[in-house]
Amino acid sequence: MEDSIKPSLLEAALGKQKALVLGIGGGGDVIQGIPVARLLKQIGLETVYLGGVACSWWTPDGNPLSETWGTAVMGPTLYDVNELSPSHYLAPHIVQVAKDTSLNGRLPCEASLADTLPGDIIYIAGLTGGAQGLADGLNKLVAQEGIDLIVGVDIGSDTFFDGKNTMPAKTSLVDFISMGAILEQKCPIFYGVAGYGADGEMPLDELDERVQRVMTAGGYLGAHGLTQGDVAEMEAACELYGDPVEPISWRAAKGEHGWNNVWTHGPWGTAVKVTPLAAVMLFFDPKTLAEKNSHGIIAIQRSTSLAEAEAIFKEELSQYPESKLHPTIEFFQKE
Repeated sequence: MEDSIKPSLLEAALGKQKALVLGIGGGGDVIQGIPVARLLKQIGLETVYLGGVACSWWTPDGNPLSETWGTAVMGPTLYDVNELSPSHYLAPHIVQVAKDTSLNGRLPCEASLADTLPGDIIYIAGLTGGAQGLADGLNKLVAQEGIDLIVGVDIGSDTFFDGKNTMPAKTSLVDFISMGAILEQKCPIFYGVAGYGADGEMPLDELDERVQRVMTAGGYLGAHGLTQGDVAEMEAACELYGDPVEPISWRAAKGEHGWNNVWTHGPWGTAVKVTPLAAVMLFFDPKTLAEKNSHGIIAIQRSTSLAEAEAIFKEELSQYPESKLHPTIEFFQKE
């Protein structure tokens, strides 16, 4: 029986030297990597790579989508990491960034927080090569740097989209590309979801059912409750980089529960019920998650470009890719 027991993140990390933590959904998801990076450093890991993917929710003036109502951003900007400057090449589709790294004057979250995040190396991973492109970059980085653990982190619910949800998938494409790349890695891999249901992309009862499905299949790998130290660092990060969703996890740890209106998916926002569970990061086996629930991850895993991933998302999953919203819809015209 013990042979079938999968190790928890903590058990898998003991004795390891280097880990990579990736915010898989873009925007400010790297902030959800703060507690994981802190935990790994506390148990003795030598080096933690902490970053996110090249997907930013910028307003037309180049600022991040903040909590304050006033501007609605209907979709994210996905960009080529090779266009970031200054940056340092780490591997294909992966660059190290600093506080002054920008894309034509626009600062990604990872750059804005580069001097404050608890990672030793802050990076951004690109999605222009699809899941296979990112997988290749991660494989090369893992091999050359001796990375022996990868943790993909996210907030909310969108990675659990199974194609049969009451609500359509709003931002699952980016998560599926990232997760498809993580599945290709040979070192131990984990997926952590924080801020349970905080993105408002799935009713809580449906999210419960999707999570139950993965747990029943043996895919649940433990949890990490946010500590007061985690909360303090996450709060400081959110003061530097405004975001409507990322604060929900640490605010839940401070007792802010109940119904909230989160300013996403349009100018009216989204009603989200925050529970105490939002203050806990749940860890899952990415392979079990993909095979037993989020089949879109497997479908997109073979993509070799962003365009191909978008086509699979639209044709095979019958969902409109969030990466297409920004260039095709302009709700706010310049006067």
